[in-house]
Amino acid sequence: MAQKESIKDCTKKLLLLVDVQYDFINGSLAVEGAPAVMDSLANYIASQPEGMFDTIVMTADFHPYNHSSFKDNGGLWPVHCVQHSHGASIYQPVLEAVMKRFPEAQVLTKGEDMAVDEYSILANETSAKKLLAMIEEHEIQEIYVAGLCGDYCVGNSIKDLVQAGHGDKIRVLTKYIGNIDDGTTLRNLMAEHNLQER
Repeated sequence: MAQKESIKDCTKKLLLLVDVQYDFINGSLAVEGAPAVMDSLANYIASQPEGMFDTIVMTADFHPYNHSSFKDNGGLWPVHCVQHSHGASIYQPVLEAVMKRFPEAQVLTKGEDMAVDEYSILANETSAKKLLAMIEEHEIQEIYVAGLCGDYCVGNSIKDLVQAGHGDKIRVLTKYIGNIDDGTTLRNLMAEHNLQER
């Protein structure tokens, strides 16, 4: 009698965590309900089986103090995610969950140029090259996306990944995405591009 073989999922997956930073969780630009959503994200990462993701990438706003997006400088937003500040740090529970699973996980930054506001990680030329190279080098077939927030940085990163030809790979982890609105912007984006929810 033949032995039953366990079926292993060999799909190559990347987990993209967008701007899971203190200023968006409980700081100057906090998203309502973000602490609970990000704690759930940390639990989700910790509960995944070994090898679930081939690579994990975190993105981060990394603004100079005089960034043009800040209200004091004529922008839309309060001062947030200033380079090397606590507010710019990755949320500790998520960081620990990621590092236990994938110690080589990279943080890609955006918004360093004082004159440019970059919502999407692909809007930053250096980070875009690194992320797209990782997708290619690891032969990624599915890109799982979570983080903050759905109507700005998450949504714009998804939009740019679609534009870069990776729309069929995107899996949106809606339970682990915080939104400034009620989630309508993200849902509309998903419907427009026929994106899968996970």
